[in-house]
Amino acid sequence: MGAFSQKVILQINERQELVSYRKTSLDSVLANPDATFPPDTVNTCFVFNLNDKTSNYYVEGKFLSVLPIETFFNETGELVVKILQEGLDYGLLLNTDDQHPTAYWFWFEEDKTTVKKMTRFQFIKPG
Repeated sequence: MGAFSQKVILQINERQELVSYRKTSLDSVLANPDATFPPDTVNTCFVFNLNDKTSNYYVEGKFLSVLPIETFFNETGELVVKILQEGLDYGLLLNTDDQHPTAYWFWFEEDKTTVKKMTRFQFIKPG
């Protein structure tokens, strides 16, 4: 891998929350949500260090937290980032392809599945 760490930097400027009031799949929530909220403007950033297996989280440019992560590529080649926080099941699904980038934050609970679809965002090349 060399002297440089492998990082994925996601800068989010707008996101839209979609909710299903049952535990279901991310695709199911996107296709048929029970509730859709208006997009909200944000200034948040995730820095995923794939070597150190950490996620740094920033809001308005201020560092808020660092959490351990687990990463893998799903069957369609998207990067799945699971945030490892005891008792919680959430993370992000990222497609960093320049032609069709997508970013979704997801949270699975016993009786609810929440997805935040990033509607204005960019992947920033480290360096």
